Amino acid sequence: MKPWRSYARRMGPAWIISAVACGPATLASVSIAGASYGYGLLWVVLLSAVFGATAQYLAARIGVIEGRGIIATTEKRLGRVWAWVLTVDAVAATYIAAAVLMNALVGVTGLVTGLATPWWGVPYALFFALALIRGGYRWLEIICKFFVGFVVVCFVATALQADVSWGDLARGFLPNIPGGVDSALMMAAIMGGAVHITIIGMHTYNTNARGWTTRDLGLARFDTVVSMGVAFGLYSLAIFIVAAAVLHPHQVKVKLATDVALSLGPLLGRAAMAVFLIGLWAATLSTIMPTFLAGAYFIFDKLNWEMDRRDRKFRLVIIGGVFLSALGPFIKGSFILLLPLMLALGLCGTPLVLAIILYLLNRKRDLGPHVNSITLNVLGAITLIVTTFLAIRFILVTIGLF
Repeated sequence: MKPWRSYARRMGPAWIISAVACGPATLASVSIAGASYGYGLLWVVLLSAVFGATAQYLAARIGVIEGRGIIATTEKRLGRVWAWVLTVDAVAATYIAAAVLMNALVGVTGLVTGLATPWWGVPYALFFALALIRGGYRWLEIICKFFVGFVVVCFVATALQADVSWGDLARGFLPNIPGGVDSALMMAAIMGGAVHITIIGMHTYNTNARGWTTRDLGLARFDTVVSMGVAFGLYSLAIFIVAAAVLHPHQVKVKLATDVALSLGPLLGRAAMAVFLIGLWAATLSTIMPTFLAGAYFIFDKLNWEMDRRDRKFRLVIIGGVFLSALGPFIKGSFILLLPLMLALGLCGTPLVLAIILYLLNRKRDLGPHVNSITLNVLGAITLIVTTFLAIRFILVTIGLF
């Protein structure tokens, strides 16, 4: 059997990460970017897929080679101080993401039902706590993935029939940096959708849980490239092109979820709003649950506790994180605008984990022949430099220093 066929049958951990990355925040970010700047930020969308695959493969190498998560590895190799700093960074970014995702879930529920109230977060919190503790939400994941997949197909079909300006699209491959706070936010958000401390850290646990060894590094690379580089890349690209081709020419400024739904109008007509909102609800629901688990993983890894859902401490941490997120719906503002802000803030905490991972994967006395190759180090270094630049630029522009 050819290696790629064997890999295709066994891959999986990176697809969990890709499903989280292909969530409502990325959808909102690339839609707003396409509607606001046309094809001008196409290069950022493409780089997000490349850098996302790079970051996730580096994370997979930590999980596979070290046989433990990123927090425990950092504590063993760099000491308790760095482990605590990384834990605080990861937990803060993760629970901010959970709060904003809950805000979005409640917001979509209000649009669908016609009853807009932040108190929708309470029944959702009860449901999530029960589902995550009992582990009985597999059927719901399947339903959500079906709806999300259908909406993605609609975006792809719309992109194929859209009146694309090929000249402008070609110019979008050339890096350019528009001025202003909005462009700094959108560039950081697009990159944060793929290169985010939560999913990078989470991937170290996913690959470790699979029991992969160094013999599976080729499988880990294949898994990551296909899921993040190809699937996530096509998802982001299709939505971005639709927004640039359909919304930008009509000067539609995306401020509400209903504005994004207009981009599917040429394909679905009057059904566009209903299809989009159901898909957005499903994407948010399927994204938020792994986020709660990621927060618990980081905390338990630092405290050296067993990650068992039947354990009382694990259940308490899950419940605490879930009900903390129930405060998210009380944050003021359109959730379609809060989602990119969440990704941009997450990107600001990401350079730390990237730098630590690159350092750990170049310690020859610990890894021996499994240290990073020159090619992987170059890709990792470029990923770190670009993400750091976008994060710092976002911070400086936001506070008025750039």
